[in-house]
Amino acid sequence: MLTVFAFLSSLLLGRQQQQQLETQASPPLSLRPETAMHRPSDPFPFNPNARTEFLPHSCQTTAYPSSGGVVLGYFSAVEVAHLNLSRTHTTNRSSSPNDEDDLARRMLSLGAHWWPSWDLYARHQDRITSGIPYDFHFPPVVNVAFPSDTRGAGLWVFKFSADMQTFDAEDRRTPYLPRKPDDWDASIGMALTMDERSDVLERFGGRFYERVEDCADLAGTVKQGIVQGKRYEELLGRMDDPNYLDEWLDGSGRHC
Repeated sequence: MLTVFAFLSSLLLGRQQQQQLETQASPPLSLRPETAMHRPSDPFPFNPNARTEFLPHSCQTTAYPSSGGVVLGYFSAVEVAHLNLSRTHTTNRSSSPNDEDDLARRMLSLGAHWWPSWDLYARHQDRITSGIPYDFHFPPVVNVAFPSDTRGAGLWVFKFSADMQTFDAEDRRTPYLPRKPDDWDASIGMALTMDERSDVLERFGGRFYERVEDCADLAGTVKQGIVQGKRYEELLGRMDDPNYLDEWLDGSGRHC
């Protein structure tokens, strides 16, 4: 495990050194919510007025609940249509708090997550992209499909880890969830309806639920989404502790 630990530590050190050089080369920028974009070195720039942003395999969708924070989801074209959002033009946030709360609730039922701030998400997602395994510390990728009324009520749910890299063969720890299947993007990208999406989730081993409330990974209200998000906020806070992170990467210590 020492070899993997050294490798991951070097990734962190290299990224920190790069960010220090970039910070020295340019004046600091405000990180207030009203600032349209974060500093240029931010690998996940954020526009606080944007509703949707089209990415290669998904649409980054953001709602801004009146209770604070953001609800963030990465949705397929089928899901974007289900949310009654445009699949051909990017859109901005609403000026109505009620509209934001309603969209946030509907996004949560599709597997989106509440975050206290964009910065918290971006910082840890950047580390995951760099190859650091977060396992249970980071919310899973939750995929949801609602079959048409002709197929009965209920929903299909299939989830996997957000990790890009997991533990090596020498590590005795077992990931709490498998990583994204290799053929996932191609398969789910071909679904054109919720029924087809349901079929894909079922084929990949998804689980069927009668109600959103029956699935512990989904939130039926914004309040429930915040409760779930707060739990991950605490876990991610541990990963910000250098000593905890060292023990986690080394496989030592007790983690729960």
